[in-house]
Amino acid sequence: MQGSDSAGPAPRAASPAWAPSKTVGICAFPLSKGHDTGRGLERVIAELVAAVERIGQTHTFYDRGIIRNEFAAVGLAGRYYLDLLRRRQDVWFAVYPVAGIFPILARKRPTVTGVYDLIPFLSPGYDNALKYFIKRRCIEFACRFSDGLIVPFSSTAKHITKMFGVAPDRIEVIPLGIDHTRFFLDQNIPKRKMRIGFLGEAKRAKGLDTAIIAFAQVARLVPEAFLVIASDGNEIEDMRQLAREIIPAEKYEFVGFVPEADMRRFYSELDLFLFPSRYGFGMSPVEAAACGTPAIVARTLDATDFFTNEISLVDPNSAEELAQRMLLLLTDRGKYDALRAWGLASVQPLSWDRMAERYIEFWARVRERVGQSTRRT
Repeated sequence: MQGSDSAGPAPRAASPAWAPSKTVGICAFPLSKGHDTGRGLERVIAELVAAVERIGQTHTFYDRGIIRNEFAAVGLAGRYYLDLLRRRQDVWFAVYPVAGIFPILARKRPTVTGVYDLIPFLSPGYDNALKYFIKRRCIEFACRFSDGLIVPFSSTAKHITKMFGVAPDRIEVIPLGIDHTRFFLDQNIPKRKMRIGFLGEAKRAKGLDTAIIAFAQVARLVPEAFLVIASDGNEIEDMRQLAREIIPAEKYEFVGFVPEADMRRFYSELDLFLFPSRYGFGMSPVEAAACGTPAIVARTLDATDFFTNEISLVDPNSAEELAQRMLLLLTDRGKYDALRAWGLASVQPLSWDRMAERYIEFWARVRERVGQSTRRT
């Protein structure tokens, strides 16, 4: 197990109830932190931990690296649990419901768990059935037995309250952040007219099939349109085959994984960004919006908590609606400029540092509440 205490500069903006001597154990198994894994939860973990360090919150990060193989995860789970039994922290934070079961079973209190989505319950059919079953049980267990829950969206909190009977005062809604030093309107990067992009995992769950089919319709009407797909994953060959069948070869390109250093240029050069994910919210359309590129996303799950501009929303199962929305924004500059301005304004309040500060504040409140309850009993 990796475990490292980290203390950055003098703490700032922390809750008065949270003294610098208090320590946090951050549980990540079977995930970890990383910027080279795409825009998913590993990236959120990396940004959270980096922000916690900048703020000066002492913590220990418990993981075993990113584990992609379910059999390996099962084999390592027992050792991870036994190691946690020996550890002491003032508060425990699980970055993921699967990670949350370990400190809960080890009777570590208080334990706060992050629940970033309810996809296994609300969007079935796009992943391994056994994996979904395990995740559902872990989510339910963590929601019922954690001392506190952190979610990024109000809709997630409402679902948890309704599905598992969790009291609303045990759930804190804290929006995700964005790094405004990396994703911003860069006037030195000119847009490439009619260049449309997708960045995300290559799978139907992310709506890449809908994006490809919709672009094929647009390309027949707008000869200069070009689709660039920054994607990888276990369905990449299926997506490549779909594109070959319906889009002329000179009108699209699969560019694979885009390195962090090239991300702002990728977003900024686009005229439009597509993310019709059936899984709901994604970080990539938010980052694109921060770079001045309007995003079209799916009208589904938690995506509508942030993307409240109706022009940006489409049915992820309707290539026709997506194609029509693309054509509208490519031809009506008034609506294009309005959506662009809305996106730039909407992303400004998002901050990884502010997100981390609010996590620390909530950890402190949960620790105080659990302490009071323990003293009464």
